[in-house]
Amino acid sequence: MFRPLLIAVLLSVQLLTAAAQTDAPDYAIRNIRGRISEDGAQAVVEFEVQNLGGAASERATASLRVIRTGEEIATAIVPPLASGGLFTVRLVFDTALFAPGSVESLRAAVGVDEVEPAGAQTLLNNYAQISLTFPERAEATPEPAPPAPEPADDPVNRLLAPLGIQVDWSDPVQLAIMAALALTALILLLILWVILRLLFGRPPSFSNWSPPYATAFPHDPNSVPGRRQQWQQHAQNNLLPPPTAEGAAYARKLLLGSDGRPLSGWQVMAIRICQYDMYGRLSRSQALASRRLVRRLNGALRRAGALDDELLLRRLRPVGRGLAARLRRRATARTAMLPVALDVRLRGKHGDAHILFELYQCRYGEWQRLDQWEPEMLVGGRWIEESYTFTAYGQRPGESTAAFYQRLGDDLTLALASMVSPPAATDTSPHALTA
Repeated sequence: MFRPLLIAVLLSVQLLTAAAQTDAPDYAIRNIRGRISEDGAQAVVEFEVQNLGGAASERATASLRVIRTGEEIATAIVPPLASGGLFTVRLVFDTALFAPGSVESLRAAVGVDEVEPAGAQTLLNNYAQISLTFPERAEATPEPAPPAPEPADDPVNRLLAPLGIQVDWSDPVQLAIMAALALTALILLLILWVILRLLFGRPPSFSNWSPPYATAFPHDPNSVPGRRQQWQQHAQNNLLPPPTAEGAAYARKLLLGSDGRPLSGWQVMAIRICQYDMYGRLSRSQALASRRLVRRLNGALRRAGALDDELLLRRLRPVGRGLAARLRRRATARTAMLPVALDVRLRGKHGDAHILFELYQCRYGEWQRLDQWEPEMLVGGRWIEESYTFTAYGQRPGESTAAFYQRLGDDLTLALASMVSPPAATDTSPHALTA
């Protein structure tokens, strides 16, 4: 009864031994071959290394030795191979090591004492032998090298010359590569331009706003402060229109600095242009000026005292035309005849910036000032915000679209120039309003 049990134990031991042997790597050399290069200066021996056992975890060395002397003439590294993996080894050496016309026997080995121990039973297939015949070397006179082509005199090759790159425009492959590189560079520049425009090119926002004197406590409308307070809401900017009917009244507001000069210390924060009708502004026609136009107007404000009228108009003309071009993209042919409103948001530092209102009356064909006052304001922060509004005519009957927007740009330029350098008027009585 113990005989079947003994046979089962022996079979289990043999199976475990075979499994253990199978798990060990077993490198074998396959298809060894050799050749001499065309110029006869080098010899090449190639063969495939196949792993017949388990996966290897270490790399191995493939070597080539002369059987006659035992001299090692070439080596190569074989990476760790998985079970069943295959790797091609290429060993190169100079033919000058051997006499011309001689025949030498060479032996290749791989993984000895590395992947497989020296005494392993599977080590026989780690060796392979090959014989090579080395040809006679004839003394040949070297042919003169053809002259190098002259580099093409073009901007691209001059730019790439420091990098050691020469483009042959007659080669269609190089031409296609350069075209692909140029297209890629153009796409990258466009992406970079869009990113920079999204980050830094947004126009300044024109948020809702109320003047700092709008929250003041209302006065009796029959008193002088009450009458002044009611005139404040009618003052739109610092301009004086052409004289109208005798006895007509007009109110304007001046933004002054600590030195008393108009707009001294004030800064333009945003510009908005839109059309309006009897119900108010049309939001679909609203357009905001870019940061470049806002900076240009601020530059004219800072240098207002050093610029004459002609130079001031020249500096502000791009702003007026740019605003007209932005409105053109928003307006339609049906709404072109509507009047245009231009809003300029300004900001000044509290304590240095002042707001002054003036009331005029048309007498004998000219504007004469009746009253002048500073409003009562409730300012809780560092800045005082104010807004100027200018208006312009829409498209007139018989006026073409191109002529209308050209005329609109000139009108806006004149309005901005008058804002920077406001006109003066005759002062009759600064306290003409009485109770």
